[in-house]
Amino acid sequence: MTFRDRIFLTWRYGKAQLLIGAVYNLVCMSFLLSEISYTFFVDCFIMKVVVTAIIMYLASKFQDRDSIFFYINLGLSRRKLQVSVILADFLALSILLTTALFFHG
Repeated sequence: MTFRDRIFLTWRYGKAQLLIGAVYNLVCMSFLLSEISYTFFVDCFIMKVVVTAIIMYLASKFQDRDSIFFYINLGLSRRKLQVSVILADFLALSILLTTALFFHG
C-alpha cells in the first residue's frame, strides 16, 4: 500500500471529522488574524482537544459498524485510522496558526 493510498483511505474514513475540524481551524485563524494574541493561540489548541473529542465520540456513535471491516481487511485498524485523522487535523491547525502569526504578527 502506497502513501497516497493511505492518505486516501484516511480521508475516506474521517471525512466528516476532517471537514468539521477544517471549519474550526478557519474560524480560529480568522479570530487570530482579527486580533493577534499569543494566549488565543494556546486557547485554540485547548479547545481543539475538546472539539476533537466530541467529534470522535459522535463519529463513533453514528458510524456504520460494518464499514470498519473494509479497513480491517486492508490491514488498517480503527485506532491507526483515528490517530492519522487526529494528527492531520492538528497538523493543519498548527500550520494555519503558525503562518497567521508569522505573516501577521
